[in-house]
Amino acid sequence: MKTSNLNLGMAAALVAAGLVLGACATQPQPVADATPSPSVDEILASAPQPDGNSRPVSCLPDTAYTDVEVINPELLLFHGLGDRMWLNQTRQACLGSRIDPVLAFDMRRGRLCDLDSVAVADNIGGHWSTGAACSLGKFAPVSPEQAELVRAELSRS
Repeated sequence: MKTSNLNLGMAAALVAAGLVLGACATQPQPVADATPSPSVDEILASAPQPDGNSRPVSCLPDTAYTDVEVINPELLLFHGLGDRMWLNQTRQACLGSRIDPVLAFDMRRGRLCDLDSVAVADNIGGHWSTGAACSLGKFAPVSPEQAELVRAELSRS
């Protein structure tokens, strides 16, 4: 009889252990946090550097670029002749998320410089007005490959 009580006790313990393990297996497991978006510097480091000097410059003459592309509310890509491009990270996000905004730069002496301001301009009833202005940063030369990676990774943000 002792033997059967022992067997019943062991059986009950095994059933209880199985229930606990089964319950653990069905509990939701914590999901790892989504990987954060890479920084601009990480993206730029992952693609070929531009030919020539790749150090950021403080000013860009207005004759150096032909177009400005808004990548996101704080990143501007200045397009020059050929494959020349410069990435400018404004000091704060302020450009909004409109498609093809009209930008108004506060330019002095025919060049844009670090700390000059930029704002989105709107034509309201035939009169132009600008929104909140933000300050430009330095102009970092980028390769076409770097520009494409920045567009792909950061235009979603």
